[in-house]
Amino acid sequence: MIFALLLIVFLPFLFAALLFAVPEKASFRISQASSLIVLIASVIAAYVGLIQGFGALTFQQNYLPALGISFTLELTKYSNIFMIMSTIVLFASALVAPNFIKESQRIYNLLFLLISGSALGVFLSGNLFFFYVFWEIAEVSMFFIIYIYGGYDRRYAAIKFIIYSLVASLLLLVGIMVIYSGLPSQTFSIDSIISQSGSLPLSTQLLALFLLLFAFLIKIPSFPFHGWLPDAHTEAPTTGSMILAGILLKFGGYGLLLMFLILPIATGYAQYIAILFAISAIYSAMVAIRQTHLKRLIAYTSIIDMGIASLGIASVNEFGIAGGLYAMLSHGIVISLLFLLVGSIDESFRTMLIDKLKGIVKNLPGLTYAFLFGAFALLGIPLTSGFIGDLLVFIGAYHAYGTIGIIPIAAILIIGAFIFFVVEKSFFSASKAIEPFSNPSTDVYYSAGFLIAVTIFLGILPSLLLSPFAL
Repeated sequence: MIFALLLIVFLPFLFAALLFAVPEKASFRISQASSLIVLIASVIAAYVGLIQGFGALTFQQNYLPALGISFTLELTKYSNIFMIMSTIVLFASALVAPNFIKESQRIYNLLFLLISGSALGVFLSGNLFFFYVFWEIAEVSMFFIIYIYGGYDRRYAAIKFIIYSLVASLLLLVGIMVIYSGLPSQTFSIDSIISQSGSLPLSTQLLALFLLLFAFLIKIPSFPFHGWLPDAHTEAPTTGSMILAGILLKFGGYGLLLMFLILPIATGYAQYIAILFAISAIYSAMVAIRQTHLKRLIAYTSIIDMGIASLGIASVNEFGIAGGLYAMLSHGIVISLLFLLVGSIDESFRTMLIDKLKGIVKNLPGLTYAFLFGAFALLGIPLTSGFIGDLLVFIGAYHAYGTIGIIPIAAILIIGAFIFFVVEKSFFSASKAIEPFSNPSTDVYYSAGFLIAVTIFLGILPSLLLSPFAL
């Protein structure tokens, strides 16, 4: 079964080579087939890991042993959650891509498959060298998706995205090298670093903490390093937004977890880091209620939810960490659903301005009720995955920091009230309904139905992924 991890990471790269052997219009079928196979393989790998133990799912091959670099893929109770989330979002976005990408389809699918393999590589890497390599491939590929397939201001948004990304990548690389150079036995192996981290000088740990924290604050993103995200989402194609919000933002969340595992000194600063995320969530909620563009509104909810999930990780206890990871899982799936629906609204009505959208329910009731479900799931109502994540996050935060730890609930209340105001104003004002130029394809409803079903399934049976945690 260790080869299942190789299949999950490298199948998208192999399928990318096949793109040049088929007609351009058939390139979407290659991406869809890759995404489906990888989804099935990830479910099987997760099942084996839960039954036999995650230690049974490790692949290692020496690469540059003299430098402590090996190609290592490892499925852990942490990476398992991100692997499942990624394959779900990738399959849903591959299913609807033909509806939103009309030009240079082969190039788009090449970029999509590069992101697919590299994103899974980030979460499954057991070596920081390849963690960084896969991170960079995904970032550069997303830049080109925004730059080539985005909206009117796509070039500005793409350049802003890549500048922030390059700064985060540089900080990450320097942070990794600081840790590497300070180890008694120099290695990039994550397990080896964790076992040796206690011997790192405090000054080295503090410098690495500073570098890695700022890299992950940019990527999550957290206030005040969030400025790139609303522009990137506004201009990105619908599937680009699904992947960016559903998967790439989680690079920062997963990196934050690794930071706490690798650097013992980070625990001593956890309270201050948690305060940063609490401020980010509340600030973003206040900014979100001033938005007049539906896609920018959804973008700001990403910052809120990622702030709350990161608060859980910064609680540094089992409840908070499990909750933070599950909240990121839920966010990845639900935010992909919402961006899919918002993109479909734009395709149908040629606008995403809240004031101009009226009575969507009259002509597109399926889209309306799917959006309403997404809004409820985003806010964490019971029987959805978001409820489990938020519940565990705030239990963990309360155990760690008392009443201060649950203050970000205010952000959920603020954005919840505004989202339902928008739903009533733009979706249910049937007396002022506007006519759509076109109707969403059946693939949109299939993809939305899949994401809704997964959200409910993981809300009812959270133990499938959380049983390895000591809750």
